[in-house]
Amino acid sequence: MINILWDASHIWGYLLLHAVKATGIPFRVLKGLDIAHSGLTGKMLLVPGGSARRKHQALGAQGTEAIHRFVEEGGHYLGFCGGAGLALSGGLGLCPWKRDGMPDRMQHLVSGHLVCEVASGNPIVPSSLSGKPALLPVWWPGRFDEPSDRQGVEVLARYRAAGPDLYVADMPYSSMPGDILTEWSNMYGVKLRPSILDGKPCVVTGKLGRGSWLLSYSHLETPGDGTPGSDHASRWFLHILREWSGESIPFCALPPLVPSSLPILWEDADLISAALRLESLLELAQELGLLFPRNDWLLGWRSGVPGSQFNSLKAALCTTLGFTPDDKRIRMWNARREEFLKSFDLFEQGARSWLLARRLSETLADSSPSLLPRELLVDQRTSLFGSPMFGGGLSEHLLDILEELV
Repeated sequence: MINILWDASHIWGYLLLHAVKATGIPFRVLKGLDIAHSGLTGKMLLVPGGSARRKHQALGAQGTEAIHRFVEEGGHYLGFCGGAGLALSGGLGLCPWKRDGMPDRMQHLVSGHLVCEVASGNPIVPSSLSGKPALLPVWWPGRFDEPSDRQGVEVLARYRAAGPDLYVADMPYSSMPGDILTEWSNMYGVKLRPSILDGKPCVVTGKLGRGSWLLSYSHLETPGDGTPGSDHASRWFLHILREWSGESIPFCALPPLVPSSLPILWEDADLISAALRLESLLELAQELGLLFPRNDWLLGWRSGVPGSQFNSLKAALCTTLGFTPDDKRIRMWNARREEFLKSFDLFEQGARSWLLARRLSETLADSSPSLLPRELLVDQRTSLFGSPMFGGGLSEHLLDILEELV
């Protein structure tokens, strides 16, 4: 049995859920309160991306102690992105390192694949990647603060170069000519290249008591898409599961994920209607040029557009519809149905208005910028989508209800 900590994970939780379900390994999804009240059993705790701060709050002192005890007694901790940040000093403290800040916000807005140098000699690294360059996916990563004394921490991978599909914010870095990037730097002082990650650790590991942990700012659980190198991450992820769970997994690449193509097993008219109405909002946003396709499971977004929340809502609705509606889930939905539908009506109307207003503001930006004040758009966005750093808003309320069902 392996465990997945869910709190404040959103779309990254659904990616991990998809990856684990594909293996057939028995698993259970837990909240921080579950761990605080009942502790942990099994061989592994997997923690997806999302907000490390909110995950830590959900665990509290008792949950933090339970995870420490679990690892010290021989369990394994695997954390991606926010789940990696959670395990650092100041959080769970499994790893003695701290999280390093990003002085240039633009340098944090990196998504896609990076070429990484993978270490050799550690059995948790698959032999096919050991000592070789690998294309590893990052989705708006944090950064480890690597001290000169590594304090028993082993670096398994370091960032080296941009991959073929790398974006910086909403700019396709891989499509930018080198001479133009140099010109931007000289004329405007804009450095689009994510140099702040150069040579920095991407994946680290260490031991605590009889157990061990592995922290990755690369999302190794990213679904495969069939492009060259896209299986490097999933090959590593599945190797870790084999090594630490003891389970046999008969394949070396994760299957693709297309949320809207998942089979519908819960034929609830209200949930299906919400999914269709959300799809209409996403189509509108794409027509307005505010969202754009990145891959099978992710829509990219223009800078300042709450694309993460839109993606999380789509993943949540499609995943919920893919569950068999057992008695407990039906009772829970019936208790929250009216609340969800009222909130979704408000969200749908507000989001449509905001998307159109945001597009209008771009049209007026040069000729009449004062006609649609930025502060008004920010306030409306906050009520609908919350803060980019701290969450909140109507979208998060809807996600909370759907994630209870998950």
